[in-house]
Formats: sequence, structure tokens, C-alpha cells
Amino acid sequence: MSSSNSSFNSRSRFGGMNKKSKELKFALKNGGELGGISNDGNTCFMNSVIQSLASSRQLLNFIDSYFYQEIEMNNGEKIIKIKSNQPNSELVFTQALKKLFDDVNGKYGNRGKEFSTKPILNKMPNGPKQNFFTGYNQEDAQEFYQLVMGLVETEYKKTIGQTDKKNNFKNDDEKYWDINQIPNLLSGCDDLGKLGNVYVPASQVDPNLVDADHKVFPLNLITPVDGVSAERIGCVACGEVGGIRYSVISGLSLNLPQKESYYSKYTLDGLMNDWITPEIIEDVNCNRCGLNQTKEFLNNKIEESTNETLIKNFKERIELIDNELAKNHVSDEAFEKLTTKQMIRKTKKSKQILLSRPPPLLSMHINRSVFDPRTYMIVKNSSNVAFPAKFDLSSYVAEPKDINMDARLPFRKQDERTIISQQSSGNGVEDYPTSSESPSSDNSQSSESTPGEDINMKEDIVNANTASTDVSNNSMITEPANPKLVYDLKAVISHYGTHNYGHYICYRKLRGTWWRISDESVYVVTEDEVLNSQGTFMIFYEFNDGFKEILEPLGSDDEDQEPSNEKKSSPQELDDDSSDENSSSDDGQMNINNTSAKTDSLGNTIPDSQDEDEYESSGLSDDNAVNATKDADYNVGEERAFHI
Repeated sequence: MSSSNSSFNSRSRFGGMNKKSKELKFALKNGGELGGISNDGNTCFMNSVIQSLASSRQLLNFIDSYFYQEIEMNNGEKIIKIKSNQPNSELVFTQALKKLFDDVNGKYGNRGKEFSTKPILNKMPNGPKQNFFTGYNQEDAQEFYQLVMGLVETEYKKTIGQTDKKNNFKNDDEKYWDINQIPNLLSGCDDLGKLGNVYVPASQVDPNLVDADHKVFPLNLITPVDGVSAERIGCVACGEVGGIRYSVISGLSLNLPQKESYYSKYTLDGLMNDWITPEIIEDVNCNRCGLNQTKEFLNNKIEESTNETLIKNFKERIELIDNELAKNHVSDEAFEKLTTKQMIRKTKKSKQILLSRPPPLLSMHINRSVFDPRTYMIVKNSSNVAFPAKFDLSSYVAEPKDINMDARLPFRKQDERTIISQQSSGNGVEDYPTSSESPSSDNSQSSESTPGEDINMKEDIVNANTASTDVSNNSMITEPANPKLVYDLKAVISHYGTHNYGHYICYRKLRGTWWRISDESVYVVTEDEVLNSQGTFMIFYEFNDGFKEILEPLGSDDEDQEPSNEKKSSPQELDDDSSDENSSSDDGQMNINNTSAKTDSLGNTIPDSQDEDEYESSGLSDDNAVNATKDADYNVGEERAFHI
């Protein structure tokens, strides 16, 4: 293993790639190799995260937007502010991070350069835990990603003088804003990719809020990894929802199930479907159901009683209960005041979460840690996860205007058609009440628009507010999928080894080329190799803002020299936003069959029939693999699966 100060050897830096391949020629025409990062001892997880983030145009542009100091100039008429060439002095960590990003994104021809993470580690006010270097944990890459983005956010806030005001409101006048006082209101997926305040209907956050129709709740998106999730918890018996829990998120963590066998395979769509699948919570209290039960009990007592005073008290209590039941949400305080312990009713509640606004840079962590009942230990699920080059998030997004405030109905109004269609066809789907069966208030309005209709953003908020208690009108209209929700694959982090020991590598796309990066080893790969890679641990998808990178296309001489079995690509196909032709079929669906052979730390092929557990215990993993790798004549194209 080369040290941080060593230079690259004279061997080809492009590994096993065919020297006549169009991918290699295209990469060389557009600057050549990227920079690698030294492994300074258990730092492969840092290197892979830095390389992945360096591929994000959204993140790089965000840092550039505030990186340089502003100076005031007097042009004779007024004072204007312009950007200087001096970095903002408060951006101690960000300066080091940007320098490393620029270094690894450099154009180094066929002889790359090697850099180190030490400069950014020295600038971290709360550096990585000591066990990052002395020990090992499979979650290190995810933790380091959160640490880096947390520091970027903290320093950005300093430059704009922003302080945290999380839920530190004195009253509702501060917590909720009047919609008419907001000139440029963002809601749902409007102007997707834009940061700043995003607003959600106040009536969905607090169903009992007085005069909520023209009030909104702000959520502040600071960095490009920030998005908004929407969680709904409600009673499946009466449908009451206590409010939608909107939260700012910095990525998703998807749990990989306990593998059924070594050959278990999953898809990213499947994991996302598991993430949005409603969770049924058994035997919980429902305030509305409890008050209804109390009311029924009191009515029975009135019929049985002959005591006028007692009957009068019962009727007064029923009147108070009716007043509470008329509200959109029965509070805990009201329930405790109007019922008795004997009247607590246990019901089922449904808990479900979706994205409300995806972040410009979507980080997806594949949680491979599972409990092994045989050994009572946490082990790694090594099953393959197939993912596409372009990921459509439409099925996983619920904008505020599309949310049902009745837990007996699907989370999204657009999904009602599917549910009712399945019910009518007798597919055994759990019964949902139709929209016409749902209670609605007299002053409710339709919140749906016809497909393609251009509605003002403020009207959308008003409609979502007034529709929060009404799911009876036009809820069968399905809006077309938003093309902006189709995200592009930018980077993939893979983990090789066991839960407690292994190695991280990164695949990233830059300048129209896919690269495989293992610390200081950098070389070109095809998109098909990326999509069929093993050990997927983190995936980075990016919002397509329409930017087209200007790249040097292959000339006719280059194309003439390509191997005859390779399909030729036009310059458009090699654009930064284009997909390799080997990665998908004509209909745009990805090929989830893994065709790449697995190799051990020395590059030896592992038969597909060999169980990973047997492989890890065969003496070719962990320390044995490290020692064997050091003694081997290492080539860049070989798999360094288990080195530190």
C-alpha cells in the first residue's frame, strides 16, 4: 500500500479496461484520470464518502454560492456587493473540504495524483471518534457522511448569521405564518432543487388550529442533502389523524431484510416500497374512539336512569363530548377530562412515511446489519441490491395537496383509484372506505386539480388546508408523474467484507465517465459494471436541473478502432446525464441480473455457488487477506476487497 506522499508507479492507471474501449478513450479526451486519496489507516470509509460527494454538482454549486467573501463597492450611484477572490474566513472546514474536492476532480491524464484526508480532519472542530482509526464499524461511512454535511451546514449558517430556532416558538403567531405575507412561497415539489424555506399547510400540522386556511408552517432546507418527509399516524377504525409530522431529513436509511439465502436479491424499488409500507400498531388508545364509547355508555345510562339530576349531568357531559368530537382532532387533555379509565378503547393505528420534497442530492444508506438468532450477534447481510441509473421517485412522494387526512384512506389521494380497483376485482385488498364514505365538513372545498392545470402555489396551500378534513371530492383524479422526480445516479459506495471488518470502495461519475476508486487506485469502468456491483452500502442520486456538460466527443478515428463487439455511442450518449447503453434495455428498465464475477482480495474468482459465510471463514478474509495482498504483485484491476 502506498503512503500519502508516494507517487504512482509506471503501470497503467486504468486497470483491466480494454485499451481500445471507447470509455477509456472518452475519459482521456476529457481530462483523463481523477485524483485518488491515500489510505492513512482505516480511512477507506472517509475516502469513499469524499469521492462520492465530489461528484455532486448540486453540492459543489452550493458551496461556491457562499464560499467567497462579499465586498462593497461604490460605483458612484450606489453601493453594490460583489464577490471577492478570498474565501470567507469563517469557513475553516469548508475551505479544506473544497480544496480536496477540487483536487480529486482534477484532470490528470493517464497518470493521476494522490491526496490525503488529513487536511480536512485537522480542521474538524469535533473530529472523528478515535475508534474510527483504531477499530472498525460497518456504519463508519454513513456516520462520516453525516459528520461532514453537519459541519458544512454549521459553517454555512455562520456566514449568513443564522441560528437554530428548532421548535423554540413562544406562540402560534411565530410558529405559523400568514400565507399572504410570503411573496415567493415554495410548497411540495415546486421549484424542486431550490433551497430555503418550504411551507406546509398549518391545518395538516395542527388539525385544530383556528383560522388555519391561510396559515403555513415553515421548514428550512439548508444544504442540498436536505429534504422533507411526511409521516401520518391515524386510527384505522375512525380515521382520525392527529396531524402530519413533517420533518427535514438529510437522507434515507433503508433496512435490508434478513437474507433468506446467499442468493437473495433485492431491488432499490423493493426496499423503498418496504420503507413506505404502512406499519400497523396494535392495542393503542384512540381518543376519538374512546369518547364515542363514553358517549354511548352515557346514553345507555340515561335510558336506564330515573334520577333527573343524574340524567341532566349525563346530558351535559354528552354535549361537551359532542363539542370535542366536532373538532378535527380530539386532544389528550379533552379525552382525560371527559372520559373515565373504563372507557379507554384499544384500537389499531396505521403509521406511514413518504417523502414530501426530495432533496437535490438524495443519499440512500443500505442498512445491512441484521441480528443472527444462531449466534446472537449482529452480522452483515451481504445480499445483492440492484439499482437503476435513473430512479423515479414519483411513487414515494406525497405532496401536501395529495395527502388524505383520514387514516382509513390511502396516504395519497392519487392511490385511491388503485385500491378501489383492487377491491372491485376481488384481490383480497383490505377494505378502505371510498371518498364518499368519509365524513366531510360543510365548508370543505375540492383540493384536486385536473392534470396539467397550472395552479398558483398559494392556492395549492389554501386547497390543502381546506381539504385536510375533506376527502370526498375529486379524489379519484390521478395527476401525471412529475418528470423532475427522475433522479440521476451520481455515486455508489460498496462495502466488502464482514460486519466487523472490510473495505470500502466508490464508483462515481464525472465528466461523462464512470470511475471505480479504491483509495489511491482510480480507473475507468462501464456503467454496466457499476449497476452490477456488489456490496452496495450507500447510493447517491441527484436532481437533474437540466444542465448539460460540454464534453469532447470521440472522433471518427477513435470509433474506427473500437472492438467490433462494442456498440458505438453518439456524443449525446456519452453526455454526463446519459446512461451507458449496456445498463438498461430499450424500455428503460434496468437489468437486475448480476453478471459480474466475485473475486477475493487477490483477484481470484469465487464460484457463484460458494456461500459467503464459507468464503469469509476460508482464511482468505480479514488479516490473512491483508497479508496475502501485501505479498502479491498487486494490479489496479484486481479486487482489493479486504485491505485496511
